[in-house]
Amino acid sequence: MVGEKPGTLQLSEATPLLHTAARIVSAQECLQHQHLLRCFVNLKQTVSRKEGLFRSEHVHDINTEPDQRTRQTIVEERRWSIYVSRAIHRFSVWWTCLRILRTPGFLSGQDTEKPYWTTDRMPPLDILMVLHALTLHSKAFGEDCLRHHKMALWMEGFPLQLVSQCIDRESFTYTCSESAKVHFEETNKLAWDNLADPDDVAIECFRCRQLTRVPWTTRRQKGLADDKFNQQCQFCKFILRRDGLLVQKLRRDVHLLLEEDTPLPGTCRFVGDDGTVAPNNAANELLKQSLGMLLLEETRPSNLFPDMAEIVEASREAVGEQSLPMLHDVFEHYQYTANSSCDLHAAVMRVTRVASAVQNVDWSEDDLYGPLLGTRYVRFLREQSKGFRDPAVDSRNGGIVALVLVWSTHQLGTRSYCAFSRRASNGMLVDWEPAHDSAACDLCHTLHPPSFARRFIRGLMSVSVWKDFLSSY
Repeated sequence: MVGEKPGTLQLSEATPLLHTAARIVSAQECLQHQHLLRCFVNLKQTVSRKEGLFRSEHVHDINTEPDQRTRQTIVEERRWSIYVSRAIHRFSVWWTCLRILRTPGFLSGQDTEKPYWTTDRMPPLDILMVLHALTLHSKAFGEDCLRHHKMALWMEGFPLQLVSQCIDRESFTYTCSESAKVHFEETNKLAWDNLADPDDVAIECFRCRQLTRVPWTTRRQKGLADDKFNQQCQFCKFILRRDGLLVQKLRRDVHLLLEEDTPLPGTCRFVGDDGTVAPNNAANELLKQSLGMLLLEETRPSNLFPDMAEIVEASREAVGEQSLPMLHDVFEHYQYTANSSCDLHAAVMRVTRVASAVQNVDWSEDDLYGPLLGTRYVRFLREQSKGFRDPAVDSRNGGIVALVLVWSTHQLGTRSYCAFSRRASNGMLVDWEPAHDSAACDLCHTLHPPSFARRFIRGLMSVSVWKDFLSSY
């Protein structure tokens, strides 16, 4: 947008697409989105710098860090991570309480009623932040809307215009009407302010299915928002761990598949050029026939040591080699606990990191019109189709950061963006999901275990490392 002279780019590849797409986004929409991103950044700064919040200063592992500046950075990141985990839980409650906006089984390409996005029904900022991050992951958002029968949300997109009315242009604070706060608290049984909710939360025990309360965080990092989640059920004394939550999530989804024909995460697709989302019936039928009973057996509550890796291995042995890519598409959604086709915690972290660079991008209204923008934008989408790269890594590149602002603003109109992206990227839907790294993917290693020779060589290398280590003393 800045730094290129008119006429230096060839317009031929983008011109046919631009004739059908008209104006991509308006200057007003970009400015409104920029204000919202500023609200998110301000929220992150306020939370992460709040002394004493979640008692993060007293975490055992952090106190062992000798450098004070590094220790402070870790504390601030930990506060924000816990806050985001709480926001995702609140978002899940809010999402569940939304009325079903679509007759189950219908596709999104058909006309439908719109959800009543009104100023007195707006949610708090932390929930908007999660919804915003999910919207930027278009494939996951479309699949969530289809699976949970909320396709009207997909049709209408993110309520940017209404959100903008709630943002103060001077202080960049988000304020809603008193009626909106009352409606939210009465409907969802949550406080309007994230930090006003309790320090613990009720979750369903994998074993006895009773609601037991667990802390969000502990000094030894064994709370629900911590990496080493480990708590005891108040009723049956079963030890609750992260793997149990993942297996419980899988069992719930398998029941929905077998009893209500709700497709599993990773089995939906976009068909046509109008943003229609549809389940892959062949994949779901294969899962029903080949893995339905097996998964119910492997996820039974009487299992004292639920293990997602063992379930993946059992599933791999039950299907043929040709079905492994499909298994990967499904089981990658059971590596995190959020009830979504998107890893919401990673998504929010990714978006707020980029927001720090995008919030201050310098652009003019002239940059948002004309074929020059369209040419760069189409080229940008085609580059992004190879895998999303975090533009905040080099925020000095103003042209790329400005394109990211246009791109993310365009994505908030989900259905129109989907149609544009598929035409611009040879049928692919480009969103914020990072490129898949099979070398670093534990799921890939489970589905494609190394040969005996490779494992033998790894063992020899491990022995060699130990010998070198012992010889140094």
